[in-house]
Amino acid sequence: MTSSITALTTLITQERLSIMRLVQRIVGTRETAEDIAQLLFEKVQKIDEASEIANPRACLFRLASNLAIDHARQAKRREMLHAGIRDILWTEDAGLSPDQQLSDREELKRVKDMIADLPEPTRTIFCLNRFYGLSQTEIARRYGRSPTIVNRHIQRALEILSHVRDRR
Repeated sequence: MTSSITALTTLITQERLSIMRLVQRIVGTRETAEDIAQLLFEKVQKIDEASEIANPRACLFRLASNLAIDHARQAKRREMLHAGIRDILWTEDAGLSPDQQLSDREELKRVKDMIADLPEPTRTIFCLNRFYGLSQTEIARRYGRSPTIVNRHIQRALEILSHVRDRR
């Protein structure tokens, strides 16, 4: 009997187009679907060898779907965070009350402090991506890392920064 990992890895190769279509429908772009397919492969490699999977194909598609849904949710949270930051940075101060201006300045300071406190290389990768506009692929090439690792650093930074919004 083949191991669960071997069976699922073989299925990923055989079902790649179907998996990509499913994931792309959920996340919207081919590039993101490619990233999720890579995450799927990594997740499959971490499955316990002793576990027996009754229906490997159904398991594989469920894993892909869950990863895509999680990514879509995170993207929505990131967009909400970015929208809030844009509102803070680009809102006309003249229309804000002094209390709101003070609150916004304090929130911006918390965000700056949290960015400064991010561990390396997360801080550098996040700043290169968000403030200098480098793509994840460019950052990965520059630092000799995979785009998936770069993505994880950016996700980690965004999760930490989302706590600023949650405390508001």
